[in-house]
Amino acid sequence: MRMGRFVIDTHVHGQRVAVNFEDREEKPDYATLSKLMWQAQDADQADDDAEIVTYRNTDRLLYDMDLYGVDMVCLQPGFGFSDRLHGKMVEERPDKFVAFAHPYETNRKAVAGEEEWDIDRACEELDERLSQDGFVGIGEMLPFDPTITERAERMPWDERHDQLRKIYDVAAKHDVPLRWHPGSVNGGYERDPGTLLPDRRSIKYAVDLHLEYPEVPIIIDHGGVQGNWRKNVEESCNVAATYDNVYIEIGNYWSDLIKRPMNDPNIGPEQLIWGTDWGASWIATNNPANRSTGEYDYPPQRWTQIKSRGLQAHQADAWGTSMRQIDKYAREVDLPADDLNLIMGGNVCRLLDIDPPHKRLFPEYI
Repeated sequence: MRMGRFVIDTHVHGQRVAVNFEDREEKPDYATLSKLMWQAQDADQADDDAEIVTYRNTDRLLYDMDLYGVDMVCLQPGFGFSDRLHGKMVEERPDKFVAFAHPYETNRKAVAGEEEWDIDRACEELDERLSQDGFVGIGEMLPFDPTITERAERMPWDERHDQLRKIYDVAAKHDVPLRWHPGSVNGGYERDPGTLLPDRRSIKYAVDLHLEYPEVPIIIDHGGVQGNWRKNVEESCNVAATYDNVYIEIGNYWSDLIKRPMNDPNIGPEQLIWGTDWGASWIATNNPANRSTGEYDYPPQRWTQIKSRGLQAHQADAWGTSMRQIDKYAREVDLPADDLNLIMGGNVCRLLDIDPPHKRLFPEYI
């Protein structure tokens, strides 16, 4: 059964990094991998003996899209992912892919020690990327100096606020949304940007920028379920309930958690979108001990990284897991199909100016 008339996943990592750990001394864990990914070369430009390459995971992505009835996806950057490869994916399949921009080259050179990271140079790269067809927003997360994790220095809000204004200026110029990422995935990193950057510690900082740039839409990555999910989800819902052009991704929500924004009369289906993190290095885990003690109990299911299991080598089935949770919620509350169609694609078509196959597929009123 299809999940909607025109289904769009707003959060997909369509590239993958291959690391030859057998010939390296580093321990193959998540912290090591996140550092090595910045050294990756685009596979179509790398030498045959390159030990770390980034390649387009297009065939596997298209397979899952066909299998689960996903019509389009929004490609998201990641550690070492190449905007150049995203551009090629969009160029080859504009009917299937659009992409969000990130200052990949600026970040890569900073991590490699070739240049000191600079917000103005990062914004110039964003501006250039968003001038190309198929790039529709800024994300995943708001750009930041990736070397901050090595220094482990907390950035004060006034300094970060000045950086974000410049990023917002680029978004306003191109009339595109940008993505806030409260929290970070558990089990992955020894030094977490979620503890160093104020905008990662709390989505409430978005209010300061939204008052200055009310025309710039915000997408809340993962709906706030990463890290401290209780705090982040509640803060995300409070921000979305206050501002109409703030959108919450619910692809990582379990069925009961979907009730939180859906039961809020100031949010509802008009501000929810489907985004799963397809292609990311985390897996769905369940907690069968807690099934009936309330929607705010410890999650019966959540996405995370588990250090004890080692690096995930397989392609986690993000869509199978996510769709079952949304279908479970929809059946429990008898959710009208028109509402589900908005969440699964209609809101994104409006937000990113994507043309669905036909007009009048989604709710609108005269």
